[in-house]
Amino acid sequence: MEIVSITAEIGLDVGHNYAGGLGVLEGDKFYASARLGVNYTVLTLFYHKGYVRYDDNLNPLGEDQSDIRLRKIGEAVLQTKRGDVRVEYLEYRINTSRVIFIKSVSPDWAIKATERLYLENSEDDRFYKYLILAKASENFITNFIGWDNVKYVDLQESYPALIVLLRYFPRYRTIIHTPAPWGHPSFPLKYFREELGFELPFDPVVMTEIALSSSVEGIVVSKKMLHHVRRTFPHHFYKIRAVTNAVEIPRWQHPLLREVKGFEDFVRKRREIKTESLMKLGRGEGTNRVVIGWARRVTQYKRPDFILRLIDEVKDSVFFILGGKPHPREYFGLEVLKRFKEVSQKYSNVLFVNNVGINEERLIIWASDIWAFTPFSGWEASGTSFMKAGVNGVPTVASRDGAVPEIIKDGYNGWLYGEDRTELLPPDRYDHEYEEFRRKVNEALNHYEEVGYNAYLTFPKFCSMERYFKEMGFI
Repeated sequence: MEIVSITAEIGLDVGHNYAGGLGVLEGDKFYASARLGVNYTVLTLFYHKGYVRYDDNLNPLGEDQSDIRLRKIGEAVLQTKRGDVRVEYLEYRINTSRVIFIKSVSPDWAIKATERLYLENSEDDRFYKYLILAKASENFITNFIGWDNVKYVDLQESYPALIVLLRYFPRYRTIIHTPAPWGHPSFPLKYFREELGFELPFDPVVMTEIALSSSVEGIVVSKKMLHHVRRTFPHHFYKIRAVTNAVEIPRWQHPLLREVKGFEDFVRKRREIKTESLMKLGRGEGTNRVVIGWARRVTQYKRPDFILRLIDEVKDSVFFILGGKPHPREYFGLEVLKRFKEVSQKYSNVLFVNNVGINEERLIIWASDIWAFTPFSGWEASGTSFMKAGVNGVPTVASRDGAVPEIIKDGYNGWLYGEDRTELLPPDRYDHEYEEFRRKVNEALNHYEEVGYNAYLTFPKFCSMERYFKEMGFI
């Protein structure tokens, strides 16, 4: 039986078809399926201009997709009220796992609507982008897989949820990846009336509601998220459970760490990995300082201001690596990106990595001695950067958010700070948590190797895709 995942994004080691953690997680599941022999098909749009990259002046531009080689395996004509849309199905396959990229080839309005990930010029483009994803996915499953051959259709977030209005299937599952408001997109009722002929009793139409209503179950990506969905969707809570995220360890763990013989061997290999990775990041001289890494999507709730304050306070005693991408229409994130660049020019002990992709993220983790995980508690669904760090023996100073409380034991395999909130409070509150963060960083500076070794020993079992696949019913 086939597992089908429908997603707006996927982060592979080639191409630029993702924006953040959801895409990277989908990429990890793809590679894990190939390794474990799971029949796994990912359906997603092909964005010929990708998501966003920033030039040296931090101007947002499209991304080049020419490094990904795809094989055309079919095509379809999709009927919409705006006219027929012709799409091609382009396959990227490894063993039993494949990604089917849905590429709009005509007319021009459809090409334009699907050219960028999470970037549209109008509400019409946003709706029709995801209608194309839904219609093309329904067509592909019908004509290239067969619904009787599908064990589950997993809807990653609710953007793909229009498919449940096109085709009944008893084993849809909705995977909710964020407790934040943008995790529950909506569209005006007029689109459902005009395009699909439905008179729904609410306006706007919340897509997560549509998805959960038609799913056999909903899945959230950490145990903590259950508190949020209980409040947001109490009428669906009986069929919602938690399956905490994981990472594909062979993709993220440095090869030298696959066989470690005790603490001293661990320390020696970690130092070798750090020096090699710093060289690849353009710091060939290496550094004798402790390295703290912070790299993720740049947005307010992830509190990049914590790492900026830390840089100003510790000055030359620590080396910092900063990286990440903001959404090009998010003012806060763009201003922080400028600050990252400014501090890297001001201080010789700060490295700013622009346009962090999969390969850059790996190098930043490998080069770090300590990882900083700073989201405002209650806003992070799971978080996987601290898992990637942990399986590499890089301990994290972490807020009590997402999956962190399930894995990190304070002072043993990482450090915890701040409140363990289960409410979605505004992230501009509780600035007093910085002081505890600062104290925990001081502890980490003196004990990162011992605690990192404990992380190396304890993280792999919980964070493995084998555990995740069993809980998801893939194997």
